Amino acid sequence: MTTTPTNPGPTNPGARDVTVPREPADARAAVADVIAQQPFARLMGYKLVDAADLAVTLSLPLGMHLLQPYVVHGGAMYSLADAASTLAVLTRLWPDFWASTVEQSVQFLRPVTATRGEIVAFAHVRRFGKTISFVEATVTFEGREVATSRSTQMRQQRPR
Repeated sequence: MTTTPTNPGPTNPGARDVTVPREPADARAAVADVIAQQPFARLMGYKLVDAADLAVTLSLPLGMHLLQPYVVHGGAMYSLADAASTLAVLTRLWPDFWASTVEQSVQFLRPVTATRGEIVAFAHVRRFGKTISFVEATVTFEGREVATSRSTQMRQQRPR
């Protein structure tokens, strides 16, 4: 992993300077670490495809368990976009801080009726702020957009 300068500050002594972009390998390692600690990620079954500084791609294998009753449940697509969005912010914040969704808007563009294959979410941070960040995500199936998302993420002290 690359060593990053620290900017201790009064709220988190010894924390790395989150204004400095992370190397892609470090961003992937941070996201993999977070996903490994999330029981919800295991429940949903989403997988890390790639990560870079302020950007994450996740996939979710399709199956009958995601149908409602004939199309992939919107909540599955919403959850995948939300996870990718939060993780995109965490590429810069983890392990010193946490991020939580404050607001998310999802637009469903077309139904997914397949039970094989995967849906893929790509999220990138449009604005990374000291407290609030804005993230856009796109969910695709077989290369076609099926949903878009915009969310607001808030930096928080990491629960210990």
